Amino acid sequence: MLWFGFECETFEFAGREAFIVHPSGTPCGKLLLKTEYMDAFPAFDAAMLEKGYTLIHIPHKNRWATDDETHLMADFVRRCAQKLGMDARCALEGLSCGGLQAARFAALYPELTAVLYLDAPVLSIPSMAGTGVLRQDMVDIFWPEIAAAYGLDRAALADFRRSPVDELPLLTENRIPVVLVYGDADTTVIWEENGKILEEHYKKNGGELCVIAKPGCDHHPHGLEDPAPIVAFVQAHC
Repeated sequence: MLWFGFECETFEFAGREAFIVHPSGTPCGKLLLKTEYMDAFPAFDAAMLEKGYTLIHIPHKNRWATDDETHLMADFVRRCAQKLGMDARCALEGLSCGGLQAARFAALYPELTAVLYLDAPVLSIPSMAGTGVLRQDMVDIFWPEIAAAYGLDRAALADFRRSPVDELPLLTENRIPVVLVYGDADTTVIWEENGKILEEHYKKNGGELCVIAKPGCDHHPHGLEDPAPIVAFVQAHC
């Protein structure tokens, strides 16, 4: 089968249909893990495939980066690296809740993480549950999913410490480079409660960081019209 013009194979992993998208030319031996929304905004993926990266993806039972799903993703990366004979230290691409998954993966599995590309990322689960300034109609969508994924009630949110914003020291201690893209008019993932916290931590602690703001842009579209700056950062750190 084809995925946006690239050869794609599927195989069963842990009872799920997993995907490997092969580059158009000679593989460079590097993996790109797209954590969520596989078909969304593929311009960056296509550019990386053209550079020889192999794109991999496994669907999740929830999009909130629970420990079991993060551990499963690590097993999947190892399996793909073994299957393809490639480096298990992969580049991770995380759009929105995929950013939550990518950042948690990097915190728990730095040995499998070469670089993070985070785009309008969710980095605070309480923020998405409505502890900040997120509109109530958005909270009404996200909170039931979060409560079901983590078994939380409202009272437990005050003590919740399993978001990437709580694990940022693990990223800087393990020297995980990050390219961070966001729209400064995002009303779905509040920048000040999510990406800005990562930016401030990285700048304070000497982390390798590239921040690209999109003036006037809401949550969508993800990516850049020309993904070259993101591609260059990822390649430089793989």
